[in-house]
Amino acid sequence: MSVSIDIEEVVKKYGNDTIINGLSLHVKPGEFFTLLGPSGCGKTTLLRMIIGFNSIEGGKIKVDGRVVNDIPTNNRNMGMVFQNYAIFPHMSVKENVAFGLRMRKVPENDIDKQVDEILKIVKIDHLKDRMPIKLSGGQQQRVALARAIVIHPEVLLMDEPLSNLDAKLRVEMRNAIKSIQRQINITTVYVTHDQEEALAISDRIAIMHNGVIQQIDSPKNIYQRPVNTFVSTFIGLSNLIDAEISKNQGCNASIVFDHGYCVFMENIKDTVKNGQKILVSVRPEEFHIRSAGEGLKATIKSSVFLGLTTHYFVQLENGQDIQVIQDRDEQDIIPDGTTIILAVNPQKINVFHYENKTTLIRGGKE
Repeated sequence: MSVSIDIEEVVKKYGNDTIINGLSLHVKPGEFFTLLGPSGCGKTTLLRMIIGFNSIEGGKIKVDGRVVNDIPTNNRNMGMVFQNYAIFPHMSVKENVAFGLRMRKVPENDIDKQVDEILKIVKIDHLKDRMPIKLSGGQQQRVALARAIVIHPEVLLMDEPLSNLDAKLRVEMRNAIKSIQRQINITTVYVTHDQEEALAISDRIAIMHNGVIQQIDSPKNIYQRPVNTFVSTFIGLSNLIDAEISKNQGCNASIVFDHGYCVFMENIKDTVKNGQKILVSVRPEEFHIRSAGEGLKATIKSSVFLGLTTHYFVQLENGQDIQVIQDRDEQDIIPDGTTIILAVNPQKINVFHYENKTTLIRGGKE
């Protein structure tokens, strides 16, 4: 049976420096929960607090309702997969995977059975007698994963497990990890700085910055409705463009860009004021390129053809550089130097407070 993880107002200090100050979050039973953020944001520190490698200076960490703050790491019944795999080079695949079971003094007959079962699950049973030096990076990662889950931990923790693999193998392994996690239904906390990886693999994502949770939500909601400009610009590409609110006597509001381009918004908060300065976040794929009509006047500076899409580097009339992505079926590649008109889809763009950078979209979380 899967367990929940509750992190309640935890504090982590190194000397006089507070790395995490009062952080709280809830991981649901059986959930694939990802901690995502730039290097140094505190995500690995938090993971190490969960397993017991780092001390806790305040707050509580609960697993299935039990406080684990003072429980030694070896008694927390958690499995961990490290960035560098930490495979024993002098042991075969089978011996590596069996190591944790032997430490728990499981009978040898049971060890053989459990190791064989888990090697089949991670699809390396044909390599059980091979030494680590003769394994590829992906195969070594599967060994590390098998060793972590063969002990039947309550929680699986993974710290940047794919960062040492090449791009194609990363995609293959992230799909394998997600499939295995669903198959064994184990509560998993996964750390990465790779946004695409997090979006592809997670049930929910917690975006971290400077030790603070910025947003916890599904991958779709985080991408489509970020709560602030940090999340908007950290997840994928996003162009931030200055604009202002134009509000009539009722509750309707429009956003007005430079040179009078106006877009009506049905989902803007009622609290916005007429003339209020705002930031509009437009992802590159949310622009529509036109040759004439209403929109932002811009000039193509350069382009990159990427197969399925063409990536344009564009300069607005006010001098701001932005990026635009168009499907290859939209039109032929537009030559450099061409003047274009950029229209936006008001149902997809996001609007933020100019000063505090938080969302002004109705229903968005602050």
